[in-house]
Amino acid sequence: MRSCLIQLLVLVAAVFALLWFGLPFGASWLATNSLNAGGFTGTDTKVDVSAYPPPVLLTGHADSIHLTSSQVGIGDLHAASLDLTLGKVELFSRQIGTVAGTLEGVRVAAPDGQPITLDTVKLSGAASAASAEMDVSMAEAQRLAVAQLKSLGIAATVTLAAPNKITVTAGGRSQPGRLVAAAGALLLVPDGDALPTVTLMQPGGGNPFQLSSVGVGADRLTLIGTIDVQALLGI
Repeated sequence: MRSCLIQLLVLVAAVFALLWFGLPFGASWLATNSLNAGGFTGTDTKVDVSAYPPPVLLTGHADSIHLTSSQVGIGDLHAASLDLTLGKVELFSRQIGTVAGTLEGVRVAAPDGQPITLDTVKLSGAASAASAEMDVSMAEAQRLAVAQLKSLGIAATVTLAAPNKITVTAGGRSQPGRLVAAAGALLLVPDGDALPTVTLMQPGGGNPFQLSSVGVGADRLTLIGTIDVQALLGI
């Protein structure tokens, strides 16, 4: 009888250990497969799923999923690296509650088909409309403006200044203007009618971000907007 009791206790302990330590690994494997099925590609991708207590994972609920990867591609998002923590995830219904983290080297399509590189993108908030703070180097922002003007047949140089000023010099004449975020897009809006309004970035067509504001700093441009991480990842 005592031997049977010991065997039962050992069995119970083994099952408990399997549930406690094994379930997160199994859930990570399922989440990785779900990402891949959704079109996610990346190098050195790691997916760590956690819940407390771990048996809660049997219900499909995860407290958090930590996702890291490099050379990432999914839908309209392409990045050199990604480090995100997804919160309040329902694995069975594929719902993500929150997101927080950073993307580096994000490439976003511009209207002329040439991508602009966002050095850093910081995400936070509800996954379906996460706040996105994007940093663009001054050189990249000026290159984008010059390229977009050139696509309209305007050969020009561009300078930027705080808080959102832009000066376009074309044909020996300088035209002041502003950078404006409107309807999710980034616009170059000249003062007066000597130059047309130029769209520098717009949502869709390779750009998953909706912009709401723009600011010019000493050496970079800061864009504020939102992104639907839920639709993007769809775990």
